[in-house]
Amino acid sequence: MLHITDVAADAMSIYRAITTTDGIQSFWTADAEVGPSVGSRARFGFPEAPVDLKMQIETLEPGTEVRWRCLGDFPYWDGTSIEWRLSPSPAATGTRITFRHGGWPEDYPEAEFGLVNWVWGQVVGRLKLYVETGRPDPVYPDARTQVA
Repeated sequence: MLHITDVAADAMSIYRAITTTDGIQSFWTADAEVGPSVGSRARFGFPEAPVDLKMQIETLEPGTEVRWRCLGDFPYWDGTSIEWRLSPSPAATGTRITFRHGGWPEDYPEAEFGLVNWVWGQVVGRLKLYVETGRPDPVYPDARTQVA
């Protein structure tokens, strides 16, 4: 899965949004905890999900790259990786976000793949909105009670 967008914000603002609990809660899910260092774990809760999603923080390169490895809580996600790359936008200002979720098994159901990819597009869009405006608007504003 691949999503790319140019954002009218500096790379460090985007980096902070994707590497801190407050940041993640502002654009993805309000029920989240993100570890501050390589090797730490992140936890993400979602409406009606039977378990939380957990990831290990693999790479933290300030202003350029963040990589997580999924720890297998969701079916088919074990060992997949999520990567956020930040680079100068080809436009005169801003930052390009390149988001990738890869390493999917061959037997991952196509319909599920499509649904997950659609949600990731929303997440990347909300990240863009958050870092450009400073207004929190997570895809899952209250993961404990909200219906997807």
